[in-house]
Amino acid sequence: MAGRIRQDDIEAVKERTDLVKLASQYLTLKKSGHDSMSGLCPFHQEKTPSFSVSPAKQVFYCFGCSKGGDAITFLRELEHLSYVEAVERLAQEAGVHLRYEGDSPAERRAAARRAALHRANDEAAGLYATMLADGREAADARAYLAERGIDGEAAQTFQIGFAPGYPDYLLKRLTKDLAPEILLEAGLATRGDDGQMRDRFRGRITFPVHDLQGRVVGFGARILPSDPRAGEQAKYLNTAETPIYRKNELLYNMHRARGAVARTGEVFVVEGYTDVIALVQAGLENAVATCGTALGEGHFRQLSRFAQRAVLAFDSDEAGARAAERAFAFQEQFPVQAVVMVMPEGLDPADFVTKHGAEGVREAARTARPLVEYMVRRTVARHDLSTVEGQSAAVAEALPILEGLVDPVRRAEYAHLLAELAGVGETSVMISLDRRLEGRPREVAKTMKRASAQERVEREMLKLLARDADTYRELVGKLEPDHFRNTSHRAAFEALRDGDGDVSALAAGADEKLAAMISALTVEPLEGEPDPEYALRVWTRLHEFLLKSRSDAMRSRLQKMNPTSDPGYDELFAELVAADGELRRLRSGETPVA
Repeated sequence: MAGRIRQDDIEAVKERTDLVKLASQYLTLKKSGHDSMSGLCPFHQEKTPSFSVSPAKQVFYCFGCSKGGDAITFLRELEHLSYVEAVERLAQEAGVHLRYEGDSPAERRAAARRAALHRANDEAAGLYATMLADGREAADARAYLAERGIDGEAAQTFQIGFAPGYPDYLLKRLTKDLAPEILLEAGLATRGDDGQMRDRFRGRITFPVHDLQGRVVGFGARILPSDPRAGEQAKYLNTAETPIYRKNELLYNMHRARGAVARTGEVFVVEGYTDVIALVQAGLENAVATCGTALGEGHFRQLSRFAQRAVLAFDSDEAGARAAERAFAFQEQFPVQAVVMVMPEGLDPADFVTKHGAEGVREAARTARPLVEYMVRRTVARHDLSTVEGQSAAVAEALPILEGLVDPVRRAEYAHLLAELAGVGETSVMISLDRRLEGRPREVAKTMKRASAQERVEREMLKLLARDADTYRELVGKLEPDHFRNTSHRAAFEALRDGDGDVSALAAGADEKLAAMISALTVEPLEGEPDPEYALRVWTRLHEFLLKSRSDAMRSRLQKMNPTSDPGYDELFAELVAADGELRRLRSGETPVA
C-alpha cells in the first residue's frame, strides 16, 4: 500500500513528524528515562502507564498490549485510518507535498470522502458563525446568548453560530463545491418523505463539536426559547453518528481543555455546551461536556488519558443524579477518580459559576464526594430508616454498589459507611456482603513464564543494538544468528543486521509482529548502564552461552563416536579443545571484543 506514495516523501513525513508531540495530543506523556516518555496506553484500558515513546528513535511501544511502531502506525491504529490516510494526515501537518506512483481507486475514494466530510463540517461552522455575527435572522440568538452571559469574544472562541430557519441555507452554499450526498452523510442535511433535501439544523444556535485535532466533526444545536416550536421540538438537536462523529467517544471542548486538564490533573465534566462556556469564561479552562449522551466507557477512556480526577458537575436534579450514577458502571475500569460536585439551590453549573464565581466552584470541587459515597448516600436516603424493614431494604439495595468495587480496602470502608448511614451493625453488612461475593470467580493474576537466563541476555543485547548506533557498529560484526537461541530474538537480530541498524524503518515495516518487537527493544529499559563497558559484558555473556552450547553439542557427538574407527573424531576433538579453551579464556576475561 505504501508504494502508492513515493518512498522519499514518506521518509520526509517521518523526519518532520515529532512522535512525542503527536502522541501528546492523545495522552499525557512524562519523562521516564534517558530516552523514554511514558503514559497510559491509548489502545487499551490500563491503570498504570505501560506505553512508552523513544524521542530519539521516534518509535513507540506498549508493554501491556504489545502495539508498537512509528508515527504513521500510531495514527493509523488510533484513528482507524488506512496507511495512505495516515501518511496524508501527517504530511498535511508537516507541510510535505506527496507524490503518488500508483493508486487504489477504492481507498482513494474513501480517503477523499472523509476529507470531504471534514470540509463540509468546517465550512458549515464558518457559515453559521458568520450568520450569528452579522445576520438579521440571528438577532434573537445574539440576545439569548448575551442573556446567558456569553459575549462576542466567547462566541468567536467557541465558534458558536446560528442556523437560520429556512431549509436550504447550507444547501445553497455548500453544494456548489460539495455533493449533496456528502451533506447527508455529514449529518448536515436530511431527506424528507417527499424526497426533498433540507438543512438538518434550522432556527437553532449551533455549537461545533471538535475532535482532539481541533477539526469540526459535528454540531449540537439549541432551539431558541422564543421559537414557536420550542414546546414541540427537543431543546437540543445533535449530529447523528457519522464516519467522523462518534458521540460516545467525543467530549465537547476537550481539544481546548486537554492542556489545562493535564496540567492540573483535574477535569470538570458537565452535560451542557453553555455550562462549559460559562466555566471557561470564569477561568476554569479544564471543562468538558458530553455530546447529548450519557457519560460512558469511551468518555472515561479519554478522560483517563489526561486527568487523575473527574469532577462530575451535573445538574442538581434527578436527571443529573442519574447521570452521575450511570458513570459508576465504568469508573472502576479506568485510573481516574470520579467525584460528584453537589450544587445547592438546584442550580446548573452555568448558574452556579455565575452566582459563586470560579473560587466557589473550586471550593465545591474540593469537597466533592467520591462517586461511590454519593451513590451509597442517595440509595440509603430513598428508604424509611425508622423501621427494620426499611434499614434492611436500604442495605440490600446498596450492597451491589459495594460488590462492584475491586479494592477490598475500599469495599470494607464503604461497608462501614453503609452500616453507619442505615443505622445497622457493621458485622451484619459485612456478612451480607461476603455472602454476595461467595462463588464469584476470583481474579487470577496472569503469570508469565520466566525467561531463561540466555533469553534475558539475548534481549539485552538486542536492546543495546537497537538504541545505540555506536554499540551497533562495534558489536554487529561479532554477532551471528546462532548467538540467539530464541527464534523471535534471532529474527530481530537478522532484521537489524540486514537493515544496517535503521530502527525507524524496521519499526514501520510490513511485518507487524517484528515491527512491534523492534519498537519494544528501543524503549524497553536496560538492566544496566548504556555504556561500552556494559555492552562488552553483555556480549561476553552471550558469547559464553554460544561457546558452551557448541561445546556441549560437540561433546555429545564425540560420546557417540569410536575414537579409533570413526573418521572425523580427531578433528572434532580438536574443535572441542579449541572451543573449551576459548570459553575458559572468555570467562577469565582474556578475550576482549576487538
